[in-house]
Amino acid sequence: MFDQAKERALKITEALYRTTELFSDTEPLKWSLRQTALDILNAAPQDLPKFEALIKNLFLKLELASSGTFISKMNFDVLKREYTKLLSDLVFYKESYQALLDNIVRPDESVGRVSDTAKSVALAKKEDTKQISAVNKEIVKESVSSQPPQGAVSKHQPITTSNNGDRRQALLMSLKEKGPSSVGDLINVFEHSISEKTVQRELNAMVMSGVIKKDGEKRWRRYFI
Repeated sequence: MFDQAKERALKITEALYRTTELFSDTEPLKWSLRQTALDILNAAPQDLPKFEALIKNLFLKLELASSGTFISKMNFDVLKREYTKLLSDLVFYKESYQALLDNIVRPDESVGRVSDTAKSVALAKKEDTKQISAVNKEIVKESVSSQPPQGAVSKHQPITTSNNGDRRQALLMSLKEKGPSSVGDLINVFEHSISEKTVQRELNAMVMSGVIKKDGEKRWRRYFI
């Protein structure tokens, strides 16, 4: 990758030499520019601080040459752009090269790392097995403790009996506890295990028999004791 940077630096140096051909041989700036360009070409690409310092020094000389009409503004801009691009490429190459070095592992170190990784995986797997076993035991324990005694009915079990007396008894208990309620409120007593029409039919029968009373029409109707 640094060979590409060297090749690019060589081409830019050739361009600078062609640009300074118009300078008089007695002009010190001609030889100073060429010498700095050669220093950049011969510098180690990995030595970024030196590269950057040389390029900044070259820019100052190019600006001086441009202001003194030795170099046209167009040639100055081209050279400055190319040297800036060269420096950016070197920064990128160095970062990529360093990342490559960081990822290189010696064979003996690789074996050690594989062994350590295998041990870590085994320990983690063993620990996970313990935790899963503990969780499973806790789940079984909670499941057993939450089961109602044989023959008992859970208080959360929905009322799904088809017996009219049981349904009406449940409705009556709900009205005593909660007061005036709508059909929508009372259907929750059965946790929607029976239809709204069935609840409505039971309530109408209870009203007809005088067990409960009703007030209001349609959706605003409330049943109470």
